Amino acid sequence: MKRTLLVDSIAFFFILLFLYTATSKLFDWHTFREELQSSPLVGNFAGVLVWLVPVLEIVLAITLFVPTWKLYGLYATFILMVLFTAYVFAILLIDNQLSCSCGGIIENLPPDRHIIFNAICVLLAGLAILIYRRQTPTIKFRWLTGSFSVVSFLLLGWLLITAFTASPSPKTGKEGRPLPSFELLLSDSSTRLNTAEIPGGSPIVVIGFSPTCAHCRAETQDIVNNISQWKGTRIYFVTGSPFQDMKLFYKYFGLDKYANITMGWDHKSSYFKYYEVRNIPYTTVFDVKKRLKQAFIGETKSADLRKVIEN
Repeated sequence: MKRTLLVDSIAFFFILLFLYTATSKLFDWHTFREELQSSPLVGNFAGVLVWLVPVLEIVLAITLFVPTWKLYGLYATFILMVLFTAYVFAILLIDNQLSCSCGGIIENLPPDRHIIFNAICVLLAGLAILIYRRQTPTIKFRWLTGSFSVVSFLLLGWLLITAFTASPSPKTGKEGRPLPSFELLLSDSSTRLNTAEIPGGSPIVVIGFSPTCAHCRAETQDIVNNISQWKGTRIYFVTGSPFQDMKLFYKYFGLDKYANITMGWDHKSSYFKYYEVRNIPYTTVFDVKKRLKQAFIGETKSADLRKVIEN
């Protein structure tokens, strides 16, 4: 593979990558900001980074496109990809429940493949710089660099295909954050429970619902039908609808028979406001440390919720 063609191919790949991820971040900047705010490393700078990162990616794409700036763009790309890789690795070491903020379908990659993807990008950027600066490349050098590039692009293509075909899950940007604190009036009309008092040690599922919602009723019935599979998991039904409607719903499904199910009236709609709920049911799954694993919008099968809990 010719030297200039190989460098141009790598540069073109990064141009597409940066433009795609920057566009994804800008179009869904709210979730991107939430993801940054959830980060223990850069949370304090989320307000700046939410705009700085995508703008920097666009600038880098332009730099790589202009021939006279290409080498500088490759150096900057190498540094940026090293920083991205180190950040993702550090985040995964700190808390594997935290949401990735890379943008687009790349966020669908599992942690180990995500690290591989970033590492290959670092190597490709370094390789492009090496090729660009090599004045008199030997045949062996051209063969090795060409072969490595082909294998790298094939592997990146495979990773992107797996990310594209993976079942997408809605991102709140709050993944990894603890269950928020809000007060519930329980179905006995007298007991008040603050969610901060819910102990850890077992998975928690919170279902935001409306008693008149057909999809909410269907999801509840599915859970009741498979209640034997829910041992060891605490389920909390939360609604902002009138208290009497909630009690009728509670009685209709006989939820008082299940010790692991609690229903509460969220009179301030705190749960719905915190997660900016627009469609119900809105189901959130938390791990044994009360950290958000995944949110589900709309009617969700009991089996799908169990998969998230067990993973």
